[in-house]
Amino acid sequence: MTILARLGFAVLLLAAGVPAVAQSILLDHRTATYGSPFPSSGTGAAGTRAMQERVLVTFNALPAEGEFRVIGPIDVHSRWFGGTSKSAQLLADKARSMGANAVVSSRVWLAPAFPVFAAPHGSGIAVRIHDETLLNSLADAASTWE
Repeated sequence: MTILARLGFAVLLLAAGVPAVAQSILLDHRTATYGSPFPSSGTGAAGTRAMQERVLVTFNALPAEGEFRVIGPIDVHSRWFGGTSKSAQLLADKARSMGANAVVSSRVWLAPAFPVFAAPHGSGIAVRIHDETLLNSLADAASTWE
């Protein structure tokens, strides 16, 4: 269908009284999926996040012994621009929502995701570590606290 035919069809529908409906590509400005890349203003996510427990995101594996509970594997991705630090943040947010205080054996990478050519992705294992000494021993120079 040519552009002129489509334009004529749209004019015909409007003249007939059919309401025009459009949906923005920005489906939800509060999420990374098709959302705004700019942080929201006010006392929203940043104020709430500071009150919550920090989560360790590490590439290290769990030791064979210790006081911990494995919650399960997690995978995250964004459909907007960002770096690997955004992947770590997404991993921590998802783990926190599951009741975990660490993400072990994590991986972060950039991959294509519509509408951008490279978006942050990540995976890992959400774990609730009960022994604070064990939790701190997993942290190294490559780990981050989110």
